[in-house]
Amino acid sequence: MVRFKPFFITGLAAVGFLACCLGTSAPAYAGNKPTAMLSGPLGLNTVPSARMDEEGTVSANISTLDPYLHTTAGIQILEPLYIGIRQTAEISSLRDEADRLYPGIDMKLRLARETPFSPEIALGLQSMVGHKRMAGEYIALSKRYENFDFTGGMAWGRLGSAAHMSNPLNAISSHFGERRRLDGDDPNSIDEWFTGEDIGFFGGIEYFTPLDGLSIKADFGADKYIVEQTVSDYNAPEPWAVGINYAPADWFNAQVAVIGGEKVMAGFTLKSPLSRYPKKFPSFMAGDDNPPVALRAYRTGLSLPQQMEVSASAAGIGLHDTKRNTNTAWGKLNVNDYTPLPQQIGRAARHMANHAGPHVERIMITPIMYGIEGDTVSIMRRDLEQALIHHQGSPEEIWRNARFGDAPPDDLLQGLTQGIYAGSPYAVPWHFRIIQDNQISLAEDDSGLLYRAGIVFETKEQIFRHVLYGASVRIDVADNLHRLREYRPTPIYSTRSNIDEFAKRTIGLEHLYLSYFDNPRKDVFAALTAGYIDEMYGGAAAEVLYRPFGKTFAFGAEGFGGLKRDPRQWLNNGVFIDQAAWTGHLSAYYEMPNTDLTFKAKIGRYLAGDYGSTLSMKKRFDNGVALDAFVTATNKADFDVFGSKTNLYSGIKISMPIGQIKYMPQGSMVRTEIAPLGRDTGQVVNNPVSLYDMTEPLSHRHIGQNWTRLLD
Repeated sequence: MVRFKPFFITGLAAVGFLACCLGTSAPAYAGNKPTAMLSGPLGLNTVPSARMDEEGTVSANISTLDPYLHTTAGIQILEPLYIGIRQTAEISSLRDEADRLYPGIDMKLRLARETPFSPEIALGLQSMVGHKRMAGEYIALSKRYENFDFTGGMAWGRLGSAAHMSNPLNAISSHFGERRRLDGDDPNSIDEWFTGEDIGFFGGIEYFTPLDGLSIKADFGADKYIVEQTVSDYNAPEPWAVGINYAPADWFNAQVAVIGGEKVMAGFTLKSPLSRYPKKFPSFMAGDDNPPVALRAYRTGLSLPQQMEVSASAAGIGLHDTKRNTNTAWGKLNVNDYTPLPQQIGRAARHMANHAGPHVERIMITPIMYGIEGDTVSIMRRDLEQALIHHQGSPEEIWRNARFGDAPPDDLLQGLTQGIYAGSPYAVPWHFRIIQDNQISLAEDDSGLLYRAGIVFETKEQIFRHVLYGASVRIDVADNLHRLREYRPTPIYSTRSNIDEFAKRTIGLEHLYLSYFDNPRKDVFAALTAGYIDEMYGGAAAEVLYRPFGKTFAFGAEGFGGLKRDPRQWLNNGVFIDQAAWTGHLSAYYEMPNTDLTFKAKIGRYLAGDYGSTLSMKKRFDNGVALDAFVTATNKADFDVFGSKTNLYSGIKISMPIGQIKYMPQGSMVRTEIAPLGRDTGQVVNNPVSLYDMTEPLSHRHIGQNWTRLLD
């Protein structure tokens, strides 16, 4: 039998590592808030509830109840949606080694909010993707009355194995009433969700005591431990549980419970709402050392566009190609991607207004990023003067008269009164940043927790109007990827399963590339990148994106062709001539209106020659934190030493800016990805250039959400 190192220590290390990666920025006050259950989501002792955390909350949980130890990394990626990546170890004593691991991805979706007369309702899937041993589905209802929170529900699979009644979904289709296997080496699949001959009921109550953060939980479940009793002499406890939970702070809670009068459950959780993460530093232009130029109280006489550019250049603003006619001044603005675009437009507009002469009434600015032109923003000069000089206006009032996408007047386009930019027409600040990169896997059947931590030093610079140069070096600080080879053979040909060989080299060349950008037509963007564009691959990638300004949708196509890099050579600079790879995908994007949430779907060929699709969602917060969750399904499967196979590859990513820290370069971040490591199927090249992300600062959504920064 395969044995594992003491898993309790590994679990503690996992929680500690996650806590260090994700941080804890919540205030000390805890209040009477729901807390985690045994397997990670919010609930009572052993049963789930319908409760949800604050949107953007990340959590790390470890809990034990014979014969299992659970380690979970969870994220409330949307207000109604929780996703958790869990590793469950079969272990009878915390001093013992684990006999077997049962990874899985859990999900809980709120179906209805609580009202004064109706409960909160949620649908959940444990091991939605993962091992059958822990798989089960449920519908939970929760209702609060003063200091009491009541929960009840029904469950399928493992969570409903008490078989209190026949499966009611059998009335809809006989498929749901088919006999369900509760164990096996094949992963849980969609066609097994909510199936089985019978279901079980669960319920319970949580009482929030007068002592802040202390609550008492009591519940009864429907998990009969059928598999454990079948394969061993396991003594299953009675289904009731009584315990206490103590949360002295929002970021920490601990609990202990007695299960059936025979067994003891214990666990603790660390969590942090990312929306409370400290605001990122506004920009390289902001601060007392570089305040915005004052708008002149009186309009001066005739002025030259060249003066607009010279004045802006002295303040570090890349204004160029300025032109002016009788009533309109227009210019192009090189923007950076670390500062809200409205703030940069507002700064440039001050310089244009100060040197526009007495009769110009409209100021038009076309933003440009790496040679890509955004839609022209047009604001009224009088609105700007009312807000900045007379203090009788606001960004919202300027918005009412602002226009987007208008073409400059013909006489300006024909080149009348053209200014001369004091510097290069494509000059933008040199970008250097530091990335503390963490890769964590809780989804390994044979290796338990895998991790890799390193520091990436990255630079990029625009060397011509449409050409970008980029390079990055990675220093590997710590990892345990050697454990991939304890049970798995060394691959001859691989896409990413030899990641351990790349991690062995302390210093490696992550990226070294040239990119060309253009927008051949309005709302159409194109990019071509060549070089070492991935830690493991070199070659060329092309991308085309159609993203209409002011719309909530976009469409794209991308492709890559190249060779696998050789980790045995200096800085990984060699390639395997016989390991060519190519990929191609079609993508569709949808922006949820009035939010910073983007959904993406893509379909095509992956690096291992497998075909499939990826669904993902990305959430941005105004403090710079970004959350990303994805799942990929292809027609090929990865196998482990137990014979398990999976066609799915999924994970979550968290990016937290640290550029607000003194002496830290703008754009620096802590980047954490929680996903399987060393997998071959469902893999793509990590192109350092994404047209959708690159055009986000030029989008209508970004401008609208950051318009209040116009006068900063």
